[in-house]
Amino acid sequence: MNRRAWLERVAAIAGVLHLSGLRAWAQTASFPQGQAETLRAIGDAVLPESLGDEGRTRVIADFTVWLREWKEGAERDHGYGFTRIVRVGPSPAPRYRAQIAALEAAAKSRGGSFAKTPLMDRRAILTDAISQTKVENLPGRPGEGHIATDLMALYFSSTEANDLCYRAAIGKDTCRGLAESDEPPAPLEGAAR
Repeated sequence: MNRRAWLERVAAIAGVLHLSGLRAWAQTASFPQGQAETLRAIGDAVLPESLGDEGRTRVIADFTVWLREWKEGAERDHGYGFTRIVRVGPSPAPRYRAQIAALEAAAKSRGGSFAKTPLMDRRAILTDAISQTKVENLPGRPGEGHIATDLMALYFSSTEANDLCYRAAIGKDTCRGLAESDEPPAPLEGAAR
C-alpha cells in the first residue's frame, strides 16, 4: 500500500469515527501540506465576509477536497452541442504551492507571514499576485487561474453562492421536480426581500 492510499484510508476512517484530532492530522497530510494557514488567509481575503468563519472553512475544505480528487486525463463537461471531448490537464497543486510561496515571500518583505498580515495588506498582495499571473476574469471553473481566483471560482459557481446572490432557494444544478416547477423559489431564511 502506498502512502497516499494509506492516508486516504486514515482520513476516511477518521471521518466515519468523527475523530477530530485524527481528522485534522489527516487533512494536513494532503494539499496544502503545511500551507493550510496561508490557504485559510487567502480564503478570508477573497471569500464573502457574509459566509462567516464556518462558511469560509467549509468552502476551503471543499476546495481542498476538489484539488485532492483531481484526476488528470478525466473528461471535462463539454456542454450541449459540443462534440469534442476535452480532457483535464495536470493538477494545479504544484502551481498553487509556488503561488503560496510567492505570497509568503511578498508578506515577508512587508515584515511577517501572509496569515499574520492585516486583511487589507493581504488583499493588496493578492491583487499584485493575480495581476502578475495575467488573470483578468474569474475562471469559469477552478484550476485555470491563480489559487485565489480558483478558490473564488469554486465558490461563486456553486449553488450556495447563486442562492445567496438572488436571496432565494433556487437550487442551481439541483432538481426541484415538476410538482414545484411553477412555484417561485422560496426566499432564503433571514434574507431581506
